[in-house]
Amino acid sequence: MSLLNIGYGEDAPKIVNSVIENSKGSRLKIEYDEEINNFVLDRVHQTHLGSPCEYGFIPSTLDEDGDALDVLLISDDPMPMGLVVPTRVVGVMYMIDSGEVDNKLVGVPAGDKAYDHINTIDDVSEQWKKSVRHYFEHYKDLKGDSVEIKGFAGFDEAIKVFDECVERYNNK
Repeated sequence: MSLLNIGYGEDAPKIVNSVIENSKGSRLKIEYDEEINNFVLDRVHQTHLGSPCEYGFIPSTLDEDGDALDVLLISDDPMPMGLVVPTRVVGVMYMIDSGEVDNKLVGVPAGDKAYDHINTIDDVSEQWKKSVRHYFEHYKDLKGDSVEIKGFAGFDEAIKVFDECVERYNNK
């Protein structure tokens, strides 16, 4: 069965299904290829920076860059590639990657009591946001691509981004 068949989740947009592509700490850029229904190594980032968080996508969505809507998952432990994580959405990070909109929802594993105190993007530590911002602003430096972080916003803005990505997917 294709991971895309799991959809974005019955409790969306509050809780969405996130498919992990890249584990926290990794320099690998792995992407799910729907044509072959498997994960593919796209590249190894040419910087010393490892991902500051779990990174994945939400099935049945389509962002403006032509890929599924990305998710940044706050977690203490690296999660394996391909894991489907019910994710409680708390906000969004607005990003422009090489001139294309490439927004990322921010969330925590649903049901993980360690993150019950995180209900909005304002509850996420400033250090986590600085670390994520720094990573994305610099992870493509040696490749020569430009990335601009436009900032973080809360749940209501995240839902607008999510709804636009679902509509775009349904209209493709």
